[in-house]
Amino acid sequence: MERSRSPHPRLMRLTVPLVLLLLAPRPVSSAPRDSGPARVVYVSPVPGARYVRAGTGLIVRFDRELIPDAAGSTISFRVTGSRSGPHEGVTTLARDRQTVLFHPARAFEWGETVDVTLESATPLDPGALGSRPRLSFSIAAVPPPAPIPAVSPEFDPLLALTGRPEGAAPTATETSPPPDLPVIASTLYGIPAPGLIFMSSFPLGSPGTPYLLIADNAGGLVFARPAPRFCTDFKVQPDGRLTYFDTNTTKFYAMDSSYAVVDSFQCGDDFYTDLHELRLIPNGHALLMGIDLEIVDMSVVVPGGNPAARVSGLVVQELDQDKNVVFQWRSWDHFQITDATHENLTAASIDYVHGNAIELDTDGNLMISSRHMDEITKIARTTGHTIWRMGGKNNQFTLLGDTLWFSHQHAIRRLANGNVTLFDNGNFHSPPFSRAVEYALDETNHTAQLVWQYRNTPDTYGNAMGYVERLPNGSTLISWGTGKPDVIEVAPNGTKVMEMSLPTSVASYRVFRQNWSSTAVASVDPAARGALSLSPGWPNPFRTRTVLFANLPSGSGVSVRVLDVQGREVRGVARATAEAGGRYRVTVDLTGRGAGVYFCQVSSALGQRTQRIVHFN
Repeated sequence: MERSRSPHPRLMRLTVPLVLLLLAPRPVSSAPRDSGPARVVYVSPVPGARYVRAGTGLIVRFDRELIPDAAGSTISFRVTGSRSGPHEGVTTLARDRQTVLFHPARAFEWGETVDVTLESATPLDPGALGSRPRLSFSIAAVPPPAPIPAVSPEFDPLLALTGRPEGAAPTATETSPPPDLPVIASTLYGIPAPGLIFMSSFPLGSPGTPYLLIADNAGGLVFARPAPRFCTDFKVQPDGRLTYFDTNTTKFYAMDSSYAVVDSFQCGDDFYTDLHELRLIPNGHALLMGIDLEIVDMSVVVPGGNPAARVSGLVVQELDQDKNVVFQWRSWDHFQITDATHENLTAASIDYVHGNAIELDTDGNLMISSRHMDEITKIARTTGHTIWRMGGKNNQFTLLGDTLWFSHQHAIRRLANGNVTLFDNGNFHSPPFSRAVEYALDETNHTAQLVWQYRNTPDTYGNAMGYVERLPNGSTLISWGTGKPDVIEVAPNGTKVMEMSLPTSVASYRVFRQNWSSTAVASVDPAARGALSLSPGWPNPFRTRTVLFANLPSGSGVSVRVLDVQGREVRGVARATAEAGGRYRVTVDLTGRGAGVYFCQVSSALGQRTQRIVHFN
């Protein structure tokens, strides 16, 4: 498995600490800012933290901007391990100019205590550090073990469910669609919302090929890409890129509008990246979760506990544009293992949190969903402290309009109207059933009013996975995880407008409806003006017809041919319609023709371009 000891190899090449100077007070609405000492508002690891990784870095955030200036006063870290002694490293000012990062040149030793003193010639207010600008934390006694199979109905994030050996190639052939390409059954009861359906399909406990899928309302595939292992969280990010998690490499990947992989995301500080959620947020940062697996003596926690239990905690990280960890929140610092509601705490393996969603709230703070605690938690993104806890053993809210709290939930989301939605898997309802719910939250008086819910008739029960998405037109898209049907779209008045199902033995972790326009359909690179280009087919593979776009200067003629694998022209199956701006829509219709590989060839006075297309019946 690819894993780097340092998440910041570029920074580690630096040899001198960064020198920092307090920025002069800046006006805000013509009012001067406080010119007192810069105050520490956040630090990681938190003072007194335990089970800290040996490769950890340090994060300190101030309440105002700092700027690097070689003529100014320095902010530096004096770091000493109780066994490893003094540690040198690289001090870096993050792009926000409020967050200072320290990356040790060498790892700490397992089982030691680390003391850190923040030093500066300019007066500093220790703030979050207490009365003095210093802290200490404990490195875990032993290196963390590799992730383990889950002990719940939810799948394990690092194990393949497909039965395919790691790295094995998909079974698709060149001349026909893959035999295990899922067929999506769709039933329309009304007019669905605009957009395409995004799925990441995988077999449930049996051999088969996982796919990234984009489908239309009829279940027709717009895009299909096989994967060696199952993928999750396939969606369009606010910046227009597609992202998904690949369990084969334990990373999130980003694709551009031509489906080319252009970036990747994974946790820093040597944490295994969790598959559930990647959120790219407006400031260019990324929010994601990590698995913090530690060896814990559970015999001192519960009677009969295993003295060497493998216990999985949760890490939430925010990465900046340079992939620096600028915020980190660890469940070990805020939750107790006994907060789990239905886990066997005497088992050899315990997953007491099982985070599955991160939501950037409208006030800039974070909400997370902890499935195994039946809890939604709001976290201050500036300081890392807990704002409130809803559901589970530490519930602070009064439930109004319902007598049944959510159970083993997924997908907390804040709506434009201020309410929140989530998918209530209902594992421990009696009898179990799943539903989509919407709550109006009063965060001052701590009340949660159920204002809307949807239960299928008859009930659908998805014991794992699932998602609720409120659409721009007011409808709601519900994906039922392991339940069937896989997807239901519900109009604002509660009527069902669409239902979709994958094959019985196939599921998708989440399903989204999102607007998406690939370069295979709609866009032309301005730099290509004056050059002939031909987009890939969309969809491809296709059942009846596919569409390509040719780009060439206005006034140039174009001819289109479709060839079989032997180079013979297939007549009467292609047409091109001129469009403004020198773009030509090329439609290839192979209805009734044999399945296999064909080639669409576009020619003009500027040259010739060819794209491979795959037709299946």
